[in-house]
Amino acid sequence: MYLRIINNEISYPYTIKDLKAAHRNITFPNEIGEETMTQFGLYEVGQTPKPNDYTKNITEGTPVLTDGVYYQNWIQTGASQSEIDYRLENQWFIIRETRNELLAECDWTQLADIPTETKSIWSEYRQSLRDITSQPNPFNITWPVKP
Repeated sequence: MYLRIINNEISYPYTIKDLKAAHRNITFPNEIGEETMTQFGLYEVGQTPKPNDYTKNITEGTPVLTDGVYYQNWIQTGASQSEIDYRLENQWFIIRETRNELLAECDWTQLADIPTETKSIWSEYRQSLRDITSQPNPFNITWPVKP
């Protein structure tokens, strides 16, 4: 991930493919070195983790120069209540789908020929899976551990 600065104007995101397309008359080496990067105003951009807050709208802004290195910059603004509700609804859908898959994987534990103690242990796990939707936040689920 790169940015390019020409005449104090930042182009971001910028790729090596963009550089080659802008300079078709130049043959670049397979690996672009520091000298070439400096010559063409190219700077690597360090990645930073994208924040994970469903109550915010998160977009990538222009990288920020910190201690001589450009880093990704995440801009966070408050989400509307309808956006938050939509995200919660979608996340609950994902949680229910995962829960249903986990229940289906252990349906065999409740068959008639399974020993009672095995059924009992798995029955508790299965009930914990069914109760998963009683947790308050679908973005912070505590999943039960398989026996």
